[in-house]
Parts: sequence; C-alpha cells; structure tokens
Amino acid sequence: MESNILKRMSLDTVGIGASLACAIHCALLPLLITVLPLLGTHILENENLEYGLLAFSFGIGCLALGRGYIRHHRRMAPLLIFTGGFALLLAGHFGIAGGYWEPTIIFLGAAGVTGAHLLNLRRCRECTVPKHIHTERGR
Repeated sequence: MESNILKRMSLDTVGIGASLACAIHCALLPLLITVLPLLGTHILENENLEYGLLAFSFGIGCLALGRGYIRHHRRMAPLLIFTGGFALLLAGHFGIAGGYWEPTIIFLGAAGVTGAHLLNLRRCRECTVPKHIHTERGR
C-alpha cells in the first residue's frame, strides 16, 4: 500500500510540503520561542534543522522543476518563480532583508516556491507532447 502512495506522489507534491513545512516553521518560531524553553524543547530553533529544511526544499525543487522543464513543458516560468522565491527565503532567513521584514520576506519566499511547484504541476499536466519525443530530440 505504501508503494502505491509513493508512486502517485510527485516531487512537486513533496516540494510543496517542504515549502509549507518551512513556512510554518518560520511563522511559528517567533510565537513559540517564549514557551519552548519552559517545555525544554529547542528543536524549532535548531540551525541544523533550518539548514536541512532549506537544503531539502532546494533539492526537491531543482529535481521537480528541472524534470518538468526537461521532460514535459519547456517553460521557464516555474524555474524563475522558484529561483526568486528561494532567493527571498535565503534573504529572509539569513537576515539580509532586515529583522522587521524577515517574517514577511520568508512568507513571500515560501509562497513563491510553493507557487512554482503548483505551476510546474499544471504545466506538466497540460503538456501534450509525449516524454519520448523530448528525449529523442536530445532535449
């Protein structure tokens, strides 16, 4: 049963989940930061977790959107939106954009990454050219 679920799940779905997990993590952290030390929980403020979420989101995004571009639709929009969204995520996460605007910039970045995955899914489903034609042409 598990293998059927994994077969139906696309990399874009995983990427959307990773982006949403990152956005929720970043949105809830400021709210929970006062309560967590009382509970003895420090996992949400762990830099390694944040780096891991960013790396996972970037890796899945590159795989899903790259595959969508090469094998299916040949449209740059999802790749450009992903690049812009991820740049905003990095800018907000590493404090390049300023402390006050950090949550807003992180939210906009996560929304951009999620939107890129959704657009990639739509473009892949709309593509009428079979996969083998793209590969035969050397694309």
